Amino acid sequence: MLFDFDSAELRADAAAVLDALAAVLIDGRVPAATVSGHTDAIGTDAENQDLSERRARAVVAALTERATPVAWTAEGYGESRPVAANELDGVDNPAGRQLNRRVEILVPSFGG
Repeated sequence: MLFDFDSAELRADAAAVLDALAAVLIDGRVPAATVSGHTDAIGTDAENQDLSERRARAVVAALTERATPVAWTAEGYGESRPVAANELDGVDNPAGRQLNRRVEILVPSFGG
């Protein structure tokens, strides 16, 4: 899921993704998972850390509302783990910044 600038609110387009993900987690009887929040590089490290944690908690709350029986962990990484360049050769990269405003969900191996 991607987020708007300086926002931890889930976008309207996230509902379908959350519904589908919840169904998979429930059907797969996933016992635990981690939601990691991320930001672009605009703002201070402290602001971005807080924002990334709020993004992770927002997704955990939305999945919990969908009755996922998962032991959730929410963590934030601020701007420390970008998936795209915020700048390219010193030039602003809006597409890269948008990709970095995200959460990732990790489901560890389980079962036998």
